[in-house]
Amino acid sequence: MEVRLLELPLRAFGAEATAARVELDILSPADRLKRAGVILGIGLAVAIVAIPIPLVHLVLVPGALVLGIIFSLVKLTQHEIFRTVRGRCPCCAAEQSFTVMGRFKLPKRLYCRSCQQELMLEGPTT
Repeated sequence: MEVRLLELPLRAFGAEATAARVELDILSPADRLKRAGVILGIGLAVAIVAIPIPLVHLVLVPGALVLGIIFSLVKLTQHEIFRTVRGRCPCCAAEQSFTVMGRFKLPKRLYCRSCQQELMLEGPTT
Protein backbone atom coordinates (compact mmCIF):
# COMPACT_ATOMS: atom_id res chain seq x y z
CA MET A 1 0.00 0.00 0.00
CA GLU A 2 1.39 3.36 -1.02
CA VAL A 3 0.90 6.57 0.98
CA ARG A 4 0.41 9.99 -0.63
CA LEU A 5 0.74 13.30 1.23
CA LEU A 6 -1.24 16.43 0.31
CA GLU A 7 -1.49 19.96 1.67
CA LEU A 8 -5.09 21.13 1.23
CA PRO A 9 -7.02 24.22 2.39
CA LEU A 10 -9.33 23.86 5.37
CA ARG A 11 -12.08 26.47 5.26
CA ALA A 12 -14.81 27.67 7.60
CA PHE A 13 -17.50 30.28 7.10
CA GLY A 14 -16.22 33.71 8.03
CA ALA A 15 -12.61 32.65 8.69
CA GLU A 16 -9.44 32.59 6.64
CA ALA A 17 -8.44 29.15 5.35
CA THR A 18 -5.68 27.19 7.03
CA ALA A 19 -3.57 24.34 5.67
CA ALA A 20 -4.37 20.71 6.46
CA ARG A 21 -1.95 17.81 6.00
CA VAL A 22 -3.75 14.89 4.41
CA GLU A 23 -2.38 11.35 4.18
CA LEU A 24 -4.02 9.05 1.66
CA ASP A 25 -3.65 5.32 1.17
CA ILE A 26 -3.31 4.40 -2.51
CA LEU A 27 -4.85 0.95 -2.81
CA SER A 28 -3.50 -1.56 -5.30
CA PRO A 29 -5.95 -3.90 -7.05
CA ALA A 30 -4.89 -6.69 -4.66
CA ASP A 31 -5.60 -4.47 -1.63
CA ARG A 32 -9.03 -3.53 -2.99
CA LEU A 33 -9.84 -7.17 -3.73
CA LYS A 34 -8.80 -8.21 -0.21
CA ARG A 35 -10.97 -5.50 1.39
CA ALA A 36 -13.95 -6.47 -0.79
CA GLY A 37 -13.46 -10.15 0.02
CA VAL A 38 -13.53 -9.47 3.76
CA ILE A 39 -16.84 -7.58 3.45
CA LEU A 40 -18.33 -10.28 1.23
CA GLY A 41 -17.18 -12.93 3.72
CA ILE A 42 -18.86 -11.09 6.60
CA GLY A 43 -22.12 -10.91 4.65
CA LEU A 44 -21.88 -14.62 3.83
CA ALA A 45 -21.11 -15.49 7.48
CA VAL A 46 -24.14 -13.54 8.72
CA ALA A 47 -26.32 -15.30 6.14
CA ILE A 48 -25.05 -18.75 7.17
CA VAL A 49 -25.57 -18.03 10.88
CA ALA A 50 -29.13 -16.81 10.21
CA ILE A 51 -30.24 -19.84 8.17
CA PRO A 52 -31.50 -21.95 11.12
CA ILE A 53 -33.34 -19.07 12.83
CA PRO A 54 -37.08 -19.35 12.10
CA LEU A 55 -38.76 -16.37 10.39
CA VAL A 56 -35.63 -14.21 10.72
CA HIS A 57 -33.93 -16.17 7.95
CA LEU A 58 -36.57 -15.02 5.47
CA VAL A 59 -35.22 -11.46 5.63
CA LEU A 60 -31.73 -11.69 7.10
CA VAL A 61 -30.23 -14.27 4.73
CA PRO A 62 -31.07 -12.49 1.46
CA GLY A 63 -30.44 -9.09 3.07
CA ALA A 64 -26.98 -10.07 4.30
CA LEU A 65 -26.05 -11.53 0.91
CA VAL A 66 -27.27 -8.49 -1.04
CA LEU A 67 -25.65 -5.99 1.34
CA GLY A 68 -22.41 -7.99 1.34
CA ILE A 69 -22.29 -7.85 -2.46
CA ILE A 70 -23.15 -4.14 -2.60
CA PHE A 71 -20.62 -3.11 0.07
CA SER A 72 -17.90 -5.26 -1.49
CA LEU A 73 -18.50 -3.60 -4.87
CA VAL A 74 -18.18 -0.21 -3.18
CA LYS A 75 -14.86 -1.30 -1.64
CA LEU A 76 -13.63 -2.44 -5.07
CA THR A 77 -14.16 1.05 -6.51
CA GLN A 78 -12.18 2.87 -3.79
CA HIS A 79 -8.75 3.66 -5.25
CA GLU A 80 -7.70 6.22 -2.62
CA ILE A 81 -8.89 6.39 0.98
CA PHE A 82 -8.25 8.86 3.77
CA ARG A 83 -5.65 7.80 6.31
CA THR A 84 -5.29 10.94 8.45
CA VAL A 85 -6.12 14.63 8.28
CA ARG A 86 -4.25 17.00 10.61
CA GLY A 87 -4.60 20.73 10.73
CA ARG A 88 -5.51 23.87 12.61
CA CYS A 89 -9.15 24.93 12.86
CA PRO A 90 -9.64 28.25 11.01
CA CYS A 91 -12.09 29.45 13.70
CA CYS A 92 -10.51 28.55 17.06
CA ALA A 93 -6.92 27.74 15.94
CA ALA A 94 -6.94 24.37 17.73
CA GLU A 95 -4.41 21.95 16.21
CA GLN A 96 -6.02 18.52 15.88
CA SER A 97 -6.38 15.29 14.00
CA PHE A 98 -9.77 15.22 12.30
CA THR A 99 -11.93 12.10 12.15
CA VAL A 100 -12.35 11.26 8.49
CA MET A 101 -12.98 7.93 6.81
CA GLY A 102 -13.75 6.48 3.43
CA ARG A 103 -13.07 7.33 -0.15
CA PHE A 104 -10.93 10.35 -1.03
CA LYS A 105 -13.47 12.78 -2.44
CA LEU A 106 -13.36 16.54 -2.15
CA PRO A 107 -14.88 18.69 -0.76
CA LYS A 108 -15.10 16.77 2.52
CA ARG A 109 -17.09 18.04 5.52
CA LEU A 110 -15.22 17.92 8.84
CA TYR A 111 -16.05 19.14 12.35
CA CYS A 112 -13.77 20.80 14.88
CA ARG A 113 -13.67 18.97 18.22
CA SER A 114 -12.95 22.18 20.09
CA CYS A 115 -15.50 24.69 18.78
CA GLN A 116 -17.88 22.27 16.97
CA GLN A 117 -17.67 24.41 13.81
CA GLU A 118 -18.34 22.78 10.45
CA LEU A 119 -15.25 22.88 8.24
CA MET A 120 -14.70 22.05 4.58
CA LEU A 121 -11.59 20.31 3.29
CA GLU A 122 -11.32 21.50 -0.30
CA GLY A 123 -9.23 20.73 -3.32
CA PRO A 124 -6.03 22.61 -4.13
CA THR A 125 -6.56 26.14 -5.42
CA THR A 126 -4.95 27.01 -8.73
